[in-house]
Amino acid sequence: MAGNYNNQRYSDNHARGGSGVRSRNASYNSRGVRSGSQGSGRHSSGGGSGRNRVITNAEKEAMREKRLKKIRQKKARQRAYTYRVIFLSVCALFVFGLWKGVTGITGYIENSRQEKIDAMQNIEINKGNDAIDVAESVIAVTEASTEATVETTEAYDPTKVFSNGRYVDTTKPMVALTWDDGPNGSTGEAIMDVLEKYNGRGTFFVVGNRVDEFASEIQRMAANGHEIANHSWDHDTKLSKNSSDYIVQEFAKTNAKVQEVAGVTPVLARLPGGIISDTVKSSITMPLIFWSVDTLDWKHKDADKVVESIKSEISDGGIVLMHELYKSTQAACEEIIPWLAQQGYQLVTVSELIQFRNAEVVGGNGKQYSSFPPTETVAETTVSETAAASSDNTAASSETQATASSKEEKSDGTSSEKSSSNSEDSTQSSKSKSKSEDNDNHSTQVIPGADDAQDNVSEGPASQDNSEVIEAPAEAADDGDVYVPTEAQAAQAVSETAWWMAGPADQASPGGDAQADAIQAMDAPG
Repeated sequence: MAGNYNNQRYSDNHARGGSGVRSRNASYNSRGVRSGSQGSGRHSSGGGSGRNRVITNAEKEAMREKRLKKIRQKKARQRAYTYRVIFLSVCALFVFGLWKGVTGITGYIENSRQEKIDAMQNIEINKGNDAIDVAESVIAVTEASTEATVETTEAYDPTKVFSNGRYVDTTKPMVALTWDDGPNGSTGEAIMDVLEKYNGRGTFFVVGNRVDEFASEIQRMAANGHEIANHSWDHDTKLSKNSSDYIVQEFAKTNAKVQEVAGVTPVLARLPGGIISDTVKSSITMPLIFWSVDTLDWKHKDADKVVESIKSEISDGGIVLMHELYKSTQAACEEIIPWLAQQGYQLVTVSELIQFRNAEVVGGNGKQYSSFPPTETVAETTVSETAAASSDNTAASSETQATASSKEEKSDGTSSEKSSSNSEDSTQSSKSKSKSEDNDNHSTQVIPGADDAQDNVSEGPASQDNSEVIEAPAEAADDGDVYVPTEAQAAQAVSETAWWMAGPADQASPGGDAQADAIQAMDAPG
């Protein structure tokens, strides 16, 4: 029926439009195939039964264009939707930013206004407290000024010098404790502990080839204000018999190693055993440091003997010789350092002792410096003692005259004889007192056989150039007194003479300890 209906429509259209005109309405047969009129060329003018019609290219093109149009429309709608979303998002962000900006500005304005209000209120409150504030300010300024004045007075006190981390009073007694042959690790650390506990500093004459092994101890010495001095590279006791180049290298290598490890360069040196020669004198340019108190700790290794020797021989400006290698020396230091502090001695380095005593110490002159006593001169002592003697003489004379006038039975001869006797006694007492003070000024001690030692020292320069290692002070000499050397000076002269006059055979004897041989020679009978 569908086919008949379509054919009928085709016939009607053909009747209206004439032959060859294609109907615009397409139809489909019962199978779903599109059909329609294509003109009189293919169908009879009288109509006929419907057949499946073939779609032309134009129709296909029209259909394709229609599909493409729909696709384009769909994409356009999608683009429009995307653009709307983006636009709305941008608008939302803009509105949010604008809101934040407005609220921030208003908040800032409000805070500023509130701060001004608070400031005005504080001003009103503080008006009533001006007097209290002024009084408190005056008190605070006064206290600060007082503290500053105290600190300034202490800092600028000419008798108190800040040195190596503490103050040293240059008017009080001081001694230099020294230790040879280190570093040695725990022993040196313990010695520094007790030194620092009593605000003291020490001088350590180190051996260069031991520095790397105990680098931390060397670094602590430098950091805590102790003095690091040079005791040669390997403690060669035959150093003085070697060439000048060898001697120079022994001390140069040690200086370089200490500088490398601790960042400081030693300025003082001590010879192994204190043994010196002409070659040593011409080779070493650093000041050579000897000692005034030899504890002999290396020989007996007895802490009590070390303590006793220091207590019995110490004096203001003295230099004490000890060795860092022994636990007995450590124990002695733990006892003697507090004792020295209780006695009023300040424990200083050798360089500090030189500085505070204004000593003229130079290197390269071949001298070994053994002590630095107070700087009062012999001339000042002599003048003061002479004035005291004159005063005593005047008092004695007036007393004698009063006695003579009161006793008529005494003859003039007896009276004058007594006056002369008193005057001679006073002069002799003054002379003896002057001599005693002169000896004390040089920190000397009279020992058995001092006259013989004195003769040896005075004759030394004429017989042997190397014997005068430690030069004696100039003679104090108008009254015929002769300088008496210290025990350390006499020991040095005897030990040097014993060593160099012993001959090659004894110098090469087993043991090779020049210091021990010299001491044995000194202690030998005769």
